[in-house]
Amino acid sequence: MQSVPELSLETHKGDLLSHSIWAGRWSLVFFGFGSCPDYCPLELQKLAGLMRRAGDPEQLQILFVTVDPERDTRDKLAAYVGFFHPHILGVRGPNSELARLASFFGASYERSVIIDKRLLSVPAGIDMPENAGPAYQVNHSNQLFMVNPRGEFVAYFSPPYEPDLLWQDIQNLMAHAR
Repeated sequence: MQSVPELSLETHKGDLLSHSIWAGRWSLVFFGFGSCPDYCPLELQKLAGLMRRAGDPEQLQILFVTVDPERDTRDKLAAYVGFFHPHILGVRGPNSELARLASFFGASYERSVIIDKRLLSVPAGIDMPENAGPAYQVNHSNQLFMVNPRGEFVAYFSPPYEPDLLWQDIQNLMAHAR
């Protein structure tokens, strides 16, 4: 098992994301973005249901990592994740750091924009061009990544997610790791 690397990221509350974020509780990490028209809201709704099943935010935490930091400001991210559950943490930071975290987990994303009537693909880790404007597309993978209380990546889940079955799998992982 590999430990999640130290990165220069922050939560939607403005706290720097350090390795201590993982200490003492299990975590699920999901990559997405606040302007997502379909997949992210549906999955965050399911993840909020998992938080309610867990009952105690000290037992299970959920980190929603934006892959669109240009549009997902701290305030926008706070409002977005707060809509689903008050204990979901939004995470943002420089594109280069977000790409490092995504790469560590095996998540992928890219953005595309039309500039001067030409389609431009902007790979993970690269800042959007200043003249891109706010109307661009984001494509991202949809797995959930699980981190144990020691900050080690231990599992991932691929869609589709059935909340009851996912919760059973999570509980099994928690029980067998003690």
